[in-house]
Amino acid sequence: MKSSLLLCVAADLEEATANNISCVATSQPLNPKLNLDSHLKAFMASLHKLQEKEVMTDVTLILPDQSAIPCHKVVLMAASPFFETMFQSGLKEGAEQNIKLDFADSDIIKMLHLKAHCEEYLVDTVDLSNCIDYYRYGQVFNLKLLIKTAFDFLLSKFREFREISDFDKLTEVELVEVVSCDQLNVENEDVVFEAVVHWVNADSDAREEVFPRIAPLIRFPFCSQTAFTDNICCNTLMQKSGCIDFAHEALWSQFHFNCRPPIHNARCIPRQAFHSRASTSSLLQLIKMKSPNKDSLFVATFKDGSDTEWETILPCKTSTYDRIVTSPSGLYLININDCCFVEPKLKRVTSFPWKPVNQYSALAFIDGKIFAFGDYRASKSVKSINLQESNPEWKSEQEMLHAVDMPHIVQFADKVYALGGYQTTVTQEFDPALNEWRMRSQMPGDCYYGAAVALGDKIYVVGVREKVCYSYDPENDEWKVLSKPTHKYYNKAATVWRGRILIGNEEHVEEYDPVADRWSNRDELMPDGGIKNMILHASCTI
Repeated sequence: MKSSLLLCVAADLEEATANNISCVATSQPLNPKLNLDSHLKAFMASLHKLQEKEVMTDVTLILPDQSAIPCHKVVLMAASPFFETMFQSGLKEGAEQNIKLDFADSDIIKMLHLKAHCEEYLVDTVDLSNCIDYYRYGQVFNLKLLIKTAFDFLLSKFREFREISDFDKLTEVELVEVVSCDQLNVENEDVVFEAVVHWVNADSDAREEVFPRIAPLIRFPFCSQTAFTDNICCNTLMQKSGCIDFAHEALWSQFHFNCRPPIHNARCIPRQAFHSRASTSSLLQLIKMKSPNKDSLFVATFKDGSDTEWETILPCKTSTYDRIVTSPSGLYLININDCCFVEPKLKRVTSFPWKPVNQYSALAFIDGKIFAFGDYRASKSVKSINLQESNPEWKSEQEMLHAVDMPHIVQFADKVYALGGYQTTVTQEFDPALNEWRMRSQMPGDCYYGAAVALGDKIYVVGVREKVCYSYDPENDEWKVLSKPTHKYYNKAATVWRGRILIGNEEHVEEYDPVADRWSNRDELMPDGGIKNMILHASCTI
């Protein structure tokens, strides 16, 4: 570890001298950028060779780890005012053959430029064999660029953790920092679980007691079904530590069997890399044809990670819906008297008994039930129905504070938001734990018949005639006006897919990138033939 840095220091000392000599000879100002031509490079190489072979070296620097660097006094004097003063002062230190030095105090010895050059050299050489060493070294000497580069490299190569030198020697604090990071580059959470178990088993006597502290950081809902069956649920660390509850929570959640109300905690937040993998979410395309009046449901599959093909999940049938409610595991297709639930994963359609609800209510699937918000001519009404009951009936829930019809409904973390409605821009927030509503900041403008989705730490409202796009930050209660889509969308349906927002209609599909605040055309996702309407929906469970 030290050797590469020390070689770099020696080279930089020689470069500094060569560059200064050239500038003096040509009467040019000193060039701190060290842009050497071929002659100067050859001169520097020769000077460095003398240093390596200790030819005519006349002083030795002793570092705190007792390693020694033979040097030339003239080079040190040319590179550092500190050494220039020391060797010309006539003091005892300047006459000694061996000089003890704390290299960490490079600012004291006036070699900050050398420290920066050494950091640049190390940054350019980060790889699997040294990224952990360099990360630690950067922390010791406060080399911020090296710290970031080495850590980012570790995150990007995490899938190859067995090839990363000293991975087994990470401290608990270091491993927690890595596993906690949203930027960890993995296809799913299987490899994270494997890496943590691998790290524990490298020193099981000391680390078994650490596993329960790290396990809550593993995002189990994003592990594969195979991993749960073959590895996670039968792992002795999970059984001994009592962490098996995390596996059960994930299996019963909306990301797998969807047999319990959705969970919302840190383990349910997808890592950024998940959004770029086709395996983490499937795109559904529900189409109503113009003629004949039939519906079809398709799911997107991918070849080589780019080309899109559509597989028929639900064949053409007589139209049965005029309203759609999305859930983590499928779609509810609803008309006045009927409701059917489409499960793309199982290629199954199930009919449910259905009680009519006013067409001006906004429907949303929340915690295992369908809710209806608002009513015609504006209402504060909130009702719910559980279709799993033998005789489901609409039940009254806590009323909203402001009367609305057809608001946008979004479940975000542990709250529910009712956004806008016909001729209103109010924002209402419901806290299920307190069973109460409160008013929040109003939307910047109207978005009736648009769509709303949650993505990352924001809620986005898009669409309608005005072609709006707003973001809402629930934590800070702040709205922001963003770039507008190119086309108008009235179908109240948008979806989050691969880290971006998709919205479409019978003519166009557009994609919004929240990082770049940019809309892109995605008409390649449009079906062939004349269609009356199209809904796009992404699901992590398919």
